[in-house]
Amino acid sequence: MIKYYNINGQQTPVENAYLHVSDLSILRGYGIFDYFLAREGHPLFLDDYLNRFYRSAAELYLEIPFDKAALRQHIYDLLAANEIQEAGIRLVLTGGYSPDGYTPVSPNLLIMMYELPASAWEFSAQGIKIITHPFQRELPEVKTINYSTGIRMLKTIKERGASDLIYVDKGEWIRESARSNFFLVLKDDRIVTADEKILWGITRRQVIDAAREAGYTVEERPIHVSELAEAQEAFFTSTIKGVMAIGQIDELVLGDGNIGKVTKVLQDLFVEKVKGYLATRS
Repeated sequence: MIKYYNINGQQTPVENAYLHVSDLSILRGYGIFDYFLAREGHPLFLDDYLNRFYRSAAELYLEIPFDKAALRQHIYDLLAANEIQEAGIRLVLTGGYSPDGYTPVSPNLLIMMYELPASAWEFSAQGIKIITHPFQRELPEVKTINYSTGIRMLKTIKERGASDLIYVDKGEWIRESARSNFFLVLKDDRIVTADEKILWGITRRQVIDAAREAGYTVEERPIHVSELAEAQEAFFTSTIKGVMAIGQIDELVLGDGNIGKVTKVLQDLFVEKVKGYLATRS
């Protein structure tokens, strides 16, 4: 059981961890977050996540109250306090307690910890069904706390018998899902993924690097919706999903709807990347 969070540098019992109602995250939805996993007592790819967190803060003109070294130590101290080795870790930086309900002031920094989700890296042979949705996120390169569209679409996703969605900008350009990056596998095992107006996923980069090291051609470029018809496979990447096979997009079934050979290889390569990372920290 998780006993403590960290609020502005202070370890705080979970039951006492709260923000005042004047915080801009509550009043205006203004803030950023990041989320990553700890395995064997070590947060995975922590430097990459911290770099993204600090970039996101800079884009919203929010100042993180600690440097990276101090924040890293707070994360490890919280793992120790909770006596846990396998966990989900969420960093949240808010706009702070605003006197006029609009202007950012001193941000609040939260480090929250969770038991490792049971769904983390559940690699299934059956590809999931997803749907397309016309949308382009505001400030896509920033991991803001605004997930209104994705959450609003949950009802529609369920009604259509799907598990997730992908955003299609202007009805033409495939971007990403609410919480994952999106990849297609075209003929000759070419792997393609969007290169603009997306969140630069940490798992995305690890999978791209692993694929290229294994000899695959990976194209980072705009993906037109018409290319779905040419796809042999598709998959998501994310912190929780790892590499997740997609078997159907709207009414289009990819192959036999099960995981494709390239996706399976990339799942294995990603797991090896994680093992290699942990081996350097043991």
